[in-house]
Amino acid sequence: MIRNYRREINMKRLLSIFKKAGDNSLPLILGIVLALVWANMDYDGYTAFWHNKIFGVVDLHFLVNDIFMVFFFALAGVEIVRALSPNGSLYPMKNAVSNLFATAGGVIVPAAVFFLLIYFFGHPKYSHGWAIPTATDIAISLLFARIVFGEKHPVVVFLIMLAVLDDAIGLAIIAVFYPDPSSPVRLVFFCFVLAAMLLAFIFNRMKIKPYLPYILIPGIISWFGMYKANLHPSLALIFILPFIPNKKVLPSDKTSLDKFEHNWKYFVSFGLVFFGLANAGVELTKVSDLAIIVFLSLLFGKTIGILGFAKLAGLLRFPVPAGIKTSELFIMSLIASVGLTVSLFISSIAYVDSELQDAAKMGALFSLLNGFTAVIAAKVLLRKKPAKE
Repeated sequence: MIRNYRREINMKRLLSIFKKAGDNSLPLILGIVLALVWANMDYDGYTAFWHNKIFGVVDLHFLVNDIFMVFFFALAGVEIVRALSPNGSLYPMKNAVSNLFATAGGVIVPAAVFFLLIYFFGHPKYSHGWAIPTATDIAISLLFARIVFGEKHPVVVFLIMLAVLDDAIGLAIIAVFYPDPSSPVRLVFFCFVLAAMLLAFIFNRMKIKPYLPYILIPGIISWFGMYKANLHPSLALIFILPFIPNKKVLPSDKTSLDKFEHNWKYFVSFGLVFFGLANAGVELTKVSDLAIIVFLSLLFGKTIGILGFAKLAGLLRFPVPAGIKTSELFIMSLIASVGLTVSLFISSIAYVDSELQDAAKMGALFSLLNGFTAVIAAKVLLRKKPAKE
C-alpha cells in the first residue's frame, strides 16, 4: 500500500514536471537546439530527413508545418475568441482598435527598418526578404511574457492577439508577395473555407456542443480550401473557432472551447519540439550582414512600431486595455520582437539562394536574445518602489 502511494506521488510529480515543461515552451527550445546541433554535424542528412517525400508531395516538413501547426494557431486563436467575447478584455470591438494599431506598427516599421538597413549596410539582393521581420513568434513570446507578467495580466492577452494577427498578416504576405510560380494563388478554392464557416455556424445553431464535429468536418473542409487555394493551411481552424460553443451558465462551467484547449494544449506544447527540429536547422557559419539586418529589424522595428502605434491609437482616443502601463507596453513590444516561427518560414521562401536563406534564418534565431533582454529590462523598469514610511 505504501509502495502504491509512493508511485502515485512520483507519477504526480512527473506529470507536474511535464506540465511545467510544456507551459514554458521548453520542447520548442529543445527542438531548436537539437536542430542546430544536427544541421551543423550533418546538414545534408538533416535536409534529406525532413524534405524527402514520403508519398506524393508529403514529407515530414509538410506534416509539421501544414498539419501540426494548424492546432498551434488554433490554440492561440482560442485566446482571441475569449478576448473578443462579452466580458473579454477586448470587448466591445473598440477596445481592440489599439491592438490593431499595434499590429500594424509591428508589421510596417520592421519592414521599413529592414529596407533602411539594406540601403546603408546591405545589398539590393537582400530586399526580397523584407517580410521576414514582420512576424512575432507566438510560443516563445508567450513564454517570456509569462515569465515577466504571469498568466493573467491583460498585457499577455494583448500580446497573444497581436502575435496571432501579425502572423496571419505574415501568411497573407506570403500568399500575395511570395507566390510560388508553379502554384499560384487560386482564390476560387477559398469558397470551401466560407462553406466550412457556414457549416460550423449551422452546427452551432443546431446546438451541437462537442468540439470534435467542428474540427473533423468544417475544420477539414477549411484546411482543404486553404491548401487548394495555395494559401498556407495552418490557419484553417481560426475560421471555425468562433462557432464552437463558448457560453457559460456559471463561471465554473467548462465550455466546448475550454475543453478543446485543455485536450490539445500539451499535445501542441510537446509537438513544438518537432517544429523546432524541422525549421531551425541552420549552419552557424551562415552568419552574415543579412543575419544582423534581420535581427536589428526585429529588435528595433518591432519594439518601436508596436509601442509607437499603440500610443498613436491612444492619442486618437483608442487606449490600450485598462491595467497596461507604458513601461509594461514597452516590455511587451520588446518581447514581441522575438521572430521565429513564421520568420523562419518566410526565410525559406523569400530567397532562392540557400546561403541567403540560412543567413536570414540565423537572424531570426538571434532574435531569441530579445526575449532575455526583455526579462532584464523588466527587472529594472517594473521593479516595485519601496513603500514610503
